[in-house]
Amino acid sequence: MIHNMQTNIKVNIEIELIFSEKSEINAIMKALIPDNVSFPDGLTMEMFSKDNILFLQFTSGSELGSLINTIDEVLDHISIAKRVISDA
Repeated sequence: MIHNMQTNIKVNIEIELIFSEKSEINAIMKALIPDNVSFPDGLTMEMFSKDNILFLQFTSGSELGSLINTIDEVLDHISIAKRVISDA
């Protein structure tokens, strides 16, 4: 017999994105600030930069589907912001 047992799993993911210009990172971080406040419960994102690298750290204590969807959405926003910056 299979029992439905819910386990609490904490997941930490760090993504490093390398950019050619520090100014790109600063613009992208500013663009992401509004997105950083409306995450699902149990999910957080921190971001910081060093040299030409943007670090995104995600921590989730909730379901993995929300974590994956959130990471996908943040990376999509970064892609859009990068295109806008490149076209400017």
